[in-house]
Amino acid sequence: MPTTAIPTDLHALVSAARAGDNLAWTQLVDRFDRMLRSVARSYRLSAQDTDDAVQATWIKLYEHIDRIRDADAIGGWLATTVRREALRLLQTHVREHLTDDLHHAADDHTPEHAVLQSERRDVLDRALSTLPERQRSLMTLIATDTAIDYQHISTTLNMPIGSIGPIRARSLARLQRHSELRDFATAS
Repeated sequence: MPTTAIPTDLHALVSAARAGDNLAWTQLVDRFDRMLRSVARSYRLSAQDTDDAVQATWIKLYEHIDRIRDADAIGGWLATTVRREALRLLQTHVREHLTDDLHHAADDHTPEHAVLQSERRDVLDRALSTLPERQRSLMTLIATDTAIDYQHISTTLNMPIGSIGPIRARSLARLQRHSELRDFATAS
């Protein structure tokens, strides 16, 4: 029985995996599994949760391999996906504590909360950096002071009051199309 040569070139490997070649999938796993486990463990997951995060990442690649445009970027895609899976697993262990105090946040000081907040800030910062300067200034001001009124925005940014709403709407629409922000929101 002739053996099929396993491609070592990443483009050929991804193409073969897309075509359903089991040997190519095995080669992809061999090539990237150690890195995925290292990323997942950096979130201090248990061994079982690390396995779950890595397995979920491979499943997502299997489901979305046709959407991978650049085979050279597959390592980054896998790393981002396993991070999101690790964060999702960390969130599943967070329990709600019912209280009469509406401002009480029992889990605000846990390491998981800090990791999630940091990841959210990083994703939001990267998304905001893609906006044009005027939109970025407006959205940053709104994000830092949620009680700010249009008159104050107009004065601070030297922006006509009538243009604040439309610029805000365009900014939000653009942010909703930002893939990393959208992916993070669906993973949460």
